[in-house]
Amino acid sequence: MPISGKRFLAMAALFGASISCLPASPPLSAQEAASSAELFNISHSFVVNGKVVNTKSYLDQAWEAKGRPGLFYSGGMNWDPQSRQWHIKPGLPPDFSKAIAHYASFTATAGRIAVSMAATYHEADLADELAKFYSAFLHANFTTLGDLRKTNSPQIKQKQLGPELGPDSTRTLAWWADSDGGVILRECFLCNGQYFVPVAGLVEVIAKFKPAERTPAMTQFVAEYLPILVTDHILRPNFAQEMRAQMISGSTNLKRPNMSEEEIGVVTAAVEVLGANAVDPKLVLLTSDDRAKLKDLVKVGVDRFQFSRTLTKDSEGRTCATYFNGDYDWSEDFEYAGYHGDKAPTPTDKARVKGASWDIGHFNVVPTLLRTLYDNRAATGVDFPQKEDIEYIGNQYAFHVFEGDYKKPLFTNFFDGNDGWYRVGYLGRSGYGIAPSHYCNASDPTHSCDTIGASFWWGLLASFHPGIAKIQSALLDLARSNDPTIACLQPQCFRERYYKYADFSFSFLDAQGNMQYPPALIVILSGLIGNPLESP
Repeated sequence: MPISGKRFLAMAALFGASISCLPASPPLSAQEAASSAELFNISHSFVVNGKVVNTKSYLDQAWEAKGRPGLFYSGGMNWDPQSRQWHIKPGLPPDFSKAIAHYASFTATAGRIAVSMAATYHEADLADELAKFYSAFLHANFTTLGDLRKTNSPQIKQKQLGPELGPDSTRTLAWWADSDGGVILRECFLCNGQYFVPVAGLVEVIAKFKPAERTPAMTQFVAEYLPILVTDHILRPNFAQEMRAQMISGSTNLKRPNMSEEEIGVVTAAVEVLGANAVDPKLVLLTSDDRAKLKDLVKVGVDRFQFSRTLTKDSEGRTCATYFNGDYDWSEDFEYAGYHGDKAPTPTDKARVKGASWDIGHFNVVPTLLRTLYDNRAATGVDFPQKEDIEYIGNQYAFHVFEGDYKKPLFTNFFDGNDGWYRVGYLGRSGYGIAPSHYCNASDPTHSCDTIGASFWWGLLASFHPGIAKIQSALLDLARSNDPTIACLQPQCFRERYYKYADFSFSFLDAQGNMQYPPALIVILSGLIGNPLESP
């Protein structure tokens, strides 16, 4: 969420109402038809410099080059390919265990990539590897609230581990949070939530394997994680009760008045667990009480999500849906959202915008929520989203967040279409700020970019909305462009300025013309491969 969340999930240490539907889409041009055809086949192949690239082979190599290292560095583990086991890295710094919740969250993107690959290509070896990683990480790093409550150190000035968080037996991850008054020992529930979304996704993937295909590591992983997912993570904070209260005007004693990224993550994980249980209730064993609570959480989560929806009609007659408008008007992160200048703002430039939505980097948790809900409607009993719900939010993304240039794709900073400054001086960082899209520079922290975050995981909805699909095609075209004004590997070129991420150019090819594996491009492909378009 825009207050406590990170701007992006890092890969490795590097890295409603019945309203008129869409107007009829115009016929596709020859070039657009070719792009649609490619997306239809994207899980099989794509073209770079006139050569057909096998998508599975590319992603398998990308996993070796960038995906698994995302678990290496952030998970504190080494993978032994001979024994096919994970081992704790020697010589980890002492502070690693104190910030383990944050390091766990940094594994989320690599985990989601692997889950997507394993699901799309039915890769038992990859599912086995990922299951072993999560089991090893669990044994090495998880603790209990009881143990944290008993932890004493001169560094710790305060503990935020009260009885309202759960019983001593609750399994969680430690967070020694630095503050002006000293170290606070507490949980980072957002970090936990980011970690657990791919964990729940892997449970669902394994449930879809035939029993004979499951390895001992897979069944061990499900047995170990299911009670942690359901009891210690998803149901423990009682978000269903909190979200109900958020929808009551004048409700008091709320932790927060708005839907949070933590709540979206918990609902997403609950949907995946219910989906896995529906596929194989013997493997994913839920009590009738837990199943009922999970379904209730999902239903309330959907109601709460729709409670935050704002529907508008644009000048073309399209119905557009924005969400969370105004939830953070009070936040210091939004103090400059109404300033649209090219120069780094000064205090005299503070200008709030009434009704701003989330920034587009954090908003990319929403396509995952929508796709997960859509795929598991039978399991949850919640008939949401309908296709028109995705059309409405797709209209907003494709025609009001995306700025319309398919050769040089850019996105506004906020999902309501506002393109002001965001997080100026974030967490005391002097000179830092996320600039309006055209003025940002991925290599300049004084004019940082939210561009990459705007591209992540929207491919999950490409099969529902031609505008989203066209943007995904534009991103692939950008990654293979040979236009010297766009694609040169120099800071002044468009692709380097706006799309460089984790020190990697957003390009399929490096300076020598060899295939490379930029983390951001791998995320985009991972969102597309399991969701092909209907045949054009």
